Amino acid sequence: MIFAEKRSSATQFELGQLFRKANDDTRDYGKAASWFQHSAKQGYRKAQYKLGLMYARGLGVSRDYIQAYAWLKVAASQGSHKAACCLKKYAPRIPESQQLEAHALCRDYYQKYVVPFSS
Repeated sequence: MIFAEKRSSATQFELGQLFRKANDDTRDYGKAASWFQHSAKQGYRKAQYKLGLMYARGLGVSRDYIQAYAWLKVAASQGSHKAACCLKKYAPRIPESQQLEAHALCRDYYQKYVVPFSS
């Protein structure tokens, strides 16, 4: 899999999809989340959206609405309509005391995982 880590974000996303959509015997949400994360960190909005959903649902990762919000918001900022719709569903689940943390994480992810790949 080291070879795949050096591949394009689209290839990494597709690997995530393979693990996520596999039949019950070979499905591995943990590996799917890992590949989505590789891709998401390269600015790939589809992977950011899927990773956000996995955090929101607790598939392959611990359920974390702050992480879900950050990844979904970053994907939505890049034009993902699906991510924008999911934000409406999951954002209200973040306790008021943690909303500033969620917004800060989103800004951090945007600076790290979108800005360097834009131009």
